[in-house]
Amino acid sequence: MKHPLIDRLATITVILLFLLAYLPLLLLSFHNHPSAADDYCFADTAVRYGFWQGQKFYYNGWTGRYFSNMLVHGSPLVWGWYDGYRFIPALLTTALVGAIYALVNELLRGESLKNRLQVTALLFFMIVLALQSTVEAFFWTAAMATYTVPTILTIYLLAVIIRWYRLPEGVLKGLTAVWAGFLVFASIGSGETNLVLLILLLLAILGYRLVFLRRFDPLLVWLVLVAFVSAWLLFRAPGNAIRMGSNQTKAGELVKSMVLSFGWLARSMGLWLLKTPVIPFSLLFIPIARRLVRHGSPVRELFLLPAGLVAVVYLGLLAATIFPSYYGLGIPPFARTMNVLFVFFALGWFYVLTVWVGWLERLGRSLTLVQKWPAPVWMLTAIWLIGSIVVSKSVKQMGIDLISGNAATYDREMTERHRQLMASADTVRLRPISVYPPSIFVEDIKPDRMHWWNRCQSGYYGHKVIVLDSTFTATAQP
Repeated sequence: MKHPLIDRLATITVILLFLLAYLPLLLLSFHNHPSAADDYCFADTAVRYGFWQGQKFYYNGWTGRYFSNMLVHGSPLVWGWYDGYRFIPALLTTALVGAIYALVNELLRGESLKNRLQVTALLFFMIVLALQSTVEAFFWTAAMATYTVPTILTIYLLAVIIRWYRLPEGVLKGLTAVWAGFLVFASIGSGETNLVLLILLLLAILGYRLVFLRRFDPLLVWLVLVAFVSAWLLFRAPGNAIRMGSNQTKAGELVKSMVLSFGWLARSMGLWLLKTPVIPFSLLFIPIARRLVRHGSPVRELFLLPAGLVAVVYLGLLAATIFPSYYGLGIPPFARTMNVLFVFFALGWFYVLTVWVGWLERLGRSLTLVQKWPAPVWMLTAIWLIGSIVVSKSVKQMGIDLISGNAATYDREMTERHRQLMASADTVRLRPISVYPPSIFVEDIKPDRMHWWNRCQSGYYGHKVIVLDSTFTATAQP
């Protein structure tokens, strides 16, 4: 039985860790501004040609990501709400926490509310701790729509699927299946990374229920059909051929790409196990896992799977998430892809751990590590936590940008730039921003006045030319 003092300290620690991850994102959110990269191009297209026509241009001319295209063509800039970008990262961060809780709430249904909240908080903390690019996860709208939004939708979809099986027959169950289908449609229509992961995951679950359980599952059949139709809509887009044709890298080597994907996965998992507190958190999670797989647990059936098979599928799904980068581009995955990969690595890790705990328990090998040696486990966790926070690139960057005042300076100068751009003029000369905080900044306009970013921004504001000139005092010239 856990000592009350230890329990209280653990609760306080979890709250502090959650706030360490959540508060900087929340505070930085209100310093956020639209990026010169893509944000103004989407907005200018939508304002100039209309919402639906803008999506048609991109579907036919650049990418088939129909759902993320819809999101970026309906951004606050399109509606003239410049300050709306200050709220997007906060909303997305909160949505991610909510999606994680929805899934944890289903998987840990027999646990107390306190335990479910703590597991949610620690998972979110680890995800933020391991971010390779904070700006691409929460602050750059184009990347958020293509990577973070479908990740949130996929996590929430898994919660909806689990919930469907315990609903009584009736209208609500039917509507839930329709809702799940929409989540599949939206997630796959946002980007290829989640498309690969989600389709393979649905096929794996459907295959297991057909082959091992001999059950025909109408929900999964429905979701797989929706997934294939959604993928067809994405890949049939004329813009995809144009976009892929612009890629000059060496790609398309199947076997080599598979080998490189598993190699990159092994390297990444090794770094994550060292640099994040996955291992000590796993030790502390074992008592919960034992309760989840014991007789009488309301979720026991969710974890009664062949442990070896689950582990193989888990690794295969993660490698498949990396595969499009090597096969399509011939290079390792971008930071934004690695952000997504860690989310499913972390969620999958604790699911696979629970399955293995159940398998060992059924063999009569009871795991009582934490109960037998509580002091060493807690001490290991404390040391590992401190080390993980110290080496975390994302936590360090966010802290520096906030404490140094760089985020506030960037916010102030970008606000002033927006005011200058709102003035009526043919040519606008702007000074470069003095600081570019890496946690919230990705791209700026260029000295070349004909650069795509400059042209998109000048078009949105109704100017002929925008010039970035470090020697010029910012003003507008009629």
